[in-house]
Parts: sequence; structure tokens; C-alpha cells
Amino acid sequence: MLAPPVAVPAEHLTPHDLVAYFRCPHEMELEKSRRHRDATGVPAAVRTPADVVPLRHSPLLAPPLGAVRVNQGRLAFGAGDQLVYEDAQEDDLPVLFPPEQIRLDPRFRQAPENLVDPALGFAGRPDLVVALAGRELVPLEYKATHLFVGYHEAHGRLFDTVQAIAQCRLVEAAFGRRPRYGIILYGDAAGDGLHEGWVEVPYGEAEAGWLRYALTTVRADAVRAPVPAERNCAGCAPNGDGLCRYAAARYEGPHHRAWAAALRR
Repeated sequence: MLAPPVAVPAEHLTPHDLVAYFRCPHEMELEKSRRHRDATGVPAAVRTPADVVPLRHSPLLAPPLGAVRVNQGRLAFGAGDQLVYEDAQEDDLPVLFPPEQIRLDPRFRQAPENLVDPALGFAGRPDLVVALAGRELVPLEYKATHLFVGYHEAHGRLFDTVQAIAQCRLVEAAFGRRPRYGIILYGDAAGDGLHEGWVEVPYGEAEAGWLRYALTTVRADAVRAPVPAERNCAGCAPNGDGLCRYAAARYEGPHHRAWAAALRR
């Protein structure tokens, strides 16, 4: 009698994996290899074949953007709102709440503090999760860069919506309540807040369906081809470390590394 087939677990993914894949699948492979090396001392094998043909665009279609709302100015919460989750591994997050409005959920105060979605094989950490006065939950991701008014692909921050949608799903899985939207807060650290603002990314059936499609697309991709382009390679950490052979341009040196790190935040 033949032995029953053994189920292969789905590839574990994070919001950062989806963001990297949306820019360049090969970047995601290099980042995953780096994380494996940091955790075990041995880098994971990169599945991109040596004779791969680079792509002009990522194979991942863009998320829905029709209802995204762009807001200029400073983000403020009300007296009845509370901070219920904070990524303790981030040390440059803005202070948005006084101490009396901080009620961190004890379930997520122990390392590694990940929000886990076992149904989708997905995990990660939003920067913050806010409980509004009506108990509605809102994940918030902080970016040190300035607000990109208009918020479309030409501005180079479309990938932020990928992260926001993914974090909404993680909050839904971890807290049992579906957020209606996630927030991307642009602090404009370099401009002292002159171009500060935030973007509300809705999370409904269309966005949830897109996320399932995205996870399926990534896991089905056995090639992880590079997408060499200035807009991708400029902020790519593996490229900055000289690990990518397909880069459109090589960016090196301490000044570039600081600039590229600011792009990724």
C-alpha cells in the first residue's frame, strides 16, 4: 500500500516579503536568505536560477486603489482612542498617545510579538495598532519620509498600500475584528514635518481578495525573477551590499546606505 502523501506547509510570508516581491521578486529571495542567515548562521539557498531572464515589471498586480484617501497635515487621535499594540523592536516610532491612553494588549507584550494568521501562513508586526473609541481597530505603519500627494505609482510609494492591506489582515486574525482601513503615516523627519500627512488604505472584500491572490502568486512563483529598475534598485538593501548581480545600477558607500535605509522606512 502506498503511503499517503505528506502535505507540504505553505511558504511562510510576511508583509515585508510582499512589499519586496511587489518591487522585485529576486529582492524578496535575497532578503529571505539574509534573514535565514541571521537566524541560523547559514544563508538559505536563493531559488532564482542563474540563467533567469529579468522582468520589466513585477508579476504581482497592484492592489485596489480606488478608495485610498490622502490627508495632509498632522494625524491626531481622540481622547477615547487607545494604543493597544506597539512594535517594541522599532525605536523611532512617533509618540501619538499620552500614557493614560496606552493600553497594550498583554498577549503581544512577549517576544517575538508577531501577529500571526495561521489560516494564510502569514505573520508580521505593524508599527502600531489603535483602538478607536467605538472599539474599531486600525493598524498604523510609520514612514519617516514625506507624504506623496496624489499617491500613485509614479511617486514610488504604491508598495506602502501592499503593507497596509497585509497588516489589516493580521490585525483581523490576531484580534478577531476586521479593520475597515489601515493608516500609513508619513512623518517627514527630514523636513521637520513640513510635508507630514497620512493615507487611509481601505480593507474590504476587494482588498482581502487581492491579498489572497498575492500570497498565492508569490508561493506559486518558482523563479523569483529580478526586476532591475532605478526605482527598485535604489532602495534595495541586498543591492546596496553588492549581493544582486542584476541591479540596474550599483549603489555603494555609507551615504547611499543611509539614504536607501530612509527609503525603506
